[in-house]
Amino acid sequence: MSTIRRGLVLAVMLGFAAAMAAAGCSSPTEQPPAKPEEPTGPHATLLKLFPKAGTVPGWKPQGPPKIYGPTVNLADAVEPLVGDLPNEAVLFQGYNYRKSGTSRYTGAQPTDTVTLRIFDMESPSEAFGIFSVMAKGREFQGVGLAARMERNSLKFVKGNSYVWIEYAGAADAEPVLKDFAGAVAGEIKSPGYRPSILSSFPKGSVDGELYYLHTFETLATLSFVPKADREVVKQRLSLTPQTDVVIVGYPTETPGVLNTIFAIRYGSAAEAESSYNMYSQYLETSSDPKEKNTTVAQKGQYLVGTFNAEENSVHDRLRELLPELAQ
Repeated sequence: MSTIRRGLVLAVMLGFAAAMAAAGCSSPTEQPPAKPEEPTGPHATLLKLFPKAGTVPGWKPQGPPKIYGPTVNLADAVEPLVGDLPNEAVLFQGYNYRKSGTSRYTGAQPTDTVTLRIFDMESPSEAFGIFSVMAKGREFQGVGLAARMERNSLKFVKGNSYVWIEYAGAADAEPVLKDFAGAVAGEIKSPGYRPSILSSFPKGSVDGELYYLHTFETLATLSFVPKADREVVKQRLSLTPQTDVVIVGYPTETPGVLNTIFAIRYGSAAEAESSYNMYSQYLETSSDPKEKNTTVAQKGQYLVGTFNAEENSVHDRLRELLPELAQ
């Protein structure tokens, strides 16, 4: 090949390389990794809360989250919640539950798995409410508005979301649960808030003995609430999805025995008076020892009382509560 021809070939090659560089092209080995696609569609806001592969080091999802709701919705690929949580689904019916997602993750060992459930509730108050009746165990600091850990499970509330994380495997559960909780909580921008009615209750309650609910079906799941005749108690209290019920337990002189006081906010003073008259009459005629130890009173639109009148007589928390309740 002549010197002139070699020069022409070299010039063409250099020109081509310069054009490629100007166009921003690079070799395959220099290509940046593709970013995971952002969720779209009717469940995008919920799906964004689920950690992607690599977000929690050493863990990857087994597949996309399954979406559940109060009822089936084939158009949006929503299955009924009872299919995911046959025993717990009834509790969500009393808290304006909108939808939820469930995803499973695999760790370094095939036997290490995490099940992550995120529930989208109508408001922070409703999210706190379902947390208050479902979350057990010790208080877990630094995650969301409130969090509790029990064995291999961590539950927390933040914003409109109630989050339930379960670990299965041979490793220590707490670091895994903490990593997943931090990843999810970091995606929820609103801190949320507790129901305003809680601020009326005296300080000093026992950790974990605070419940916020609306319906009798939820109340009936609390074993410490006396209900010798369940159907009569249901009829006399006349709870609806619009009533607010708060139950708080306080320590007493006897270890393990609580002074449990409650307040039910009805829509009007007339409703509260009606329920007071019917429920107090029932208590007066009951032969059940626990119901004999229950005392109630009415103040405005509130029905208040204690399930442990004997213990309350020592440190009268009920008397402290009454002046705090708004009319």
